[in-house]
Amino acid sequence: MNYTLTDTQQAVLEEIAKAEMRSVSQMMALLIAEGISWTYVDYSPRYGDVNTSKLEDQVLNELKDSLLINDQNTIT
Repeated sequence: MNYTLTDTQQAVLEEIAKAEMRSVSQMMALLIAEGISWTYVDYSPRYGDVNTSKLEDQVLNELKDSLLINDQNTIT
């Protein structure tokens, strides 16, 4: 299932991305990676184990790929 952001969430994400001079997809990936780390570093979830390293790696790898694509698109 893919989620859709509310108008407010989208506006906040776009504003943060603009301030950071990043694409919206890069900013979303960073926020998700940071959220995984912040939420699960100090404790385990109540109803199941979460492999935080795996999830962070997946998100960060996607972010790296996004950065490479953006770099290639800006090279003239």
